[in-house]
Amino acid sequence: MIKGKTYRYDDEFKAKARAHQFAFRENELNDFYDEKNPQVILSPYAAKQGLIFCDIYRELIKSKVKSFKSSVLFSNMLRSEHIPYNIFTPMEDDLDATVALFNEIIGGGISKINCIRIEYAGAADKSEYLNDGTSFDTFIEYVSSDGSIGGIGIEVKYTENGYPIGIKEKLDIENTNGSYHQMTRKSNWYIPTLDIISFIKANHLRQIWRNHILGYSMLCRGDIKHFHHIHLYPQGNKHFHEHAIPKYKSLLTDCGKTTFIDLTYESLFDMISEIFISNKQQEWLKYLRKRYLV
Repeated sequence: MIKGKTYRYDDEFKAKARAHQFAFRENELNDFYDEKNPQVILSPYAAKQGLIFCDIYRELIKSKVKSFKSSVLFSNMLRSEHIPYNIFTPMEDDLDATVALFNEIIGGGISKINCIRIEYAGAADKSEYLNDGTSFDTFIEYVSSDGSIGGIGIEVKYTENGYPIGIKEKLDIENTNGSYHQMTRKSNWYIPTLDIISFIKANHLRQIWRNHILGYSMLCRGDIKHFHHIHLYPQGNKHFHEHAIPKYKSLLTDCGKTTFIDLTYESLFDMISEIFISNKQQEWLKYLRKRYLV
């Protein structure tokens, strides 16, 4: 029996993931339930020890975040903010394997990976892109086989679904001369007959679209010559798997579809298992599967 609170607004997957993370917290991390830190929220002590991160690569991750704290990133096991660090930061230890992995994902063309960045919104001021807070959870910068620079922007989800529109975002979307409309039209990634306003106001599609066109704004600015956007999520999250992703892909032109990849945790972990083969890497993969697959 699961101790602690249950949440009436959880969908089926989120309820299962909540129970899964609660069990992981107690059984694997030995950080136990109390009224101040219910269910999936690590105690302040555990958060400051970095227990939300994979133990094998914890020191590498710490070098990226500088210090472990008790904020959401370091304490909430059910949200996705920490997940890019656990999945992608360890890849820095073996960039040759990472090249092989992403060549498999995007269909080739990568000769070298320059860097892996977490929470990346571009090299310039945000006004040079979409002029908002859009950023990639992970950004892979690479050298293409033709010698030019390419980018892979990755959005990572776990139990999240859509989100309500904010006041500034609504105004920006309704501004037909603004960056959102300019990038959407210029990209040629979307079926021309679409009513842009209606589809980008949709709560279940908007963040996917914003991250996708952030990549186009980098192309447009000349930061990169090639771009792919990856939307990464667990297969059990039906919001994305059965609804948002199929609908979003139906809005894309053939050109747009070549830049968009939907990828499940399950598929990614299977690819990792074939490419990252050292004992340490296999222990990391074992952790990822145990931690996130429900």
